[in-house]
Amino acid sequence: MTGLRQTADAVADGIGALHALTLGPGDELEGPDDVADVLASLALAMSRIPRLLGQLAAFLEVEHVKETVTAGGQPGAGEEPVRAVSDALHRAGLDAETMAVTLEAAQRACAELTAAPRGGRRISGAAPPLRDGSGRGRPRSR
Repeated sequence: MTGLRQTADAVADGIGALHALTLGPGDELEGPDDVADVLASLALAMSRIPRLLGQLAAFLEVEHVKETVTAGGQPGAGEEPVRAVSDALHRAGLDAETMAVTLEAAQRACAELTAAPRGGRRISGAAPPLRDGSGRGRPRSR
């Protein structure tokens, strides 16, 4: 279990590292090629998520059939909790597939961009506003 948990934590830590490398003093973005590279890697990662989520759901379903999981402290988890988890993982997998396709489209569009020559027109180093109005790098409120 330790290797499993460490690997899952490493994925989350990797996203955190990308946050640090794309904003603030540690910003390593130099041009559209860097953005396209990050998008390509994220699209690949997202394309692998549905299979992983399916494996997690299948594990719980098998354990339910074998009556080796509990719900509310009672042996043999009820059908409803296992079904709820399985359905949620299935929906998340579908969302991940959509995100992978969308990230691939963004990567292809980004590949058409080129960096402006040094000394190009950039007004006071400000980033362009985002479509949803949220600040760059700030989480959106839900």
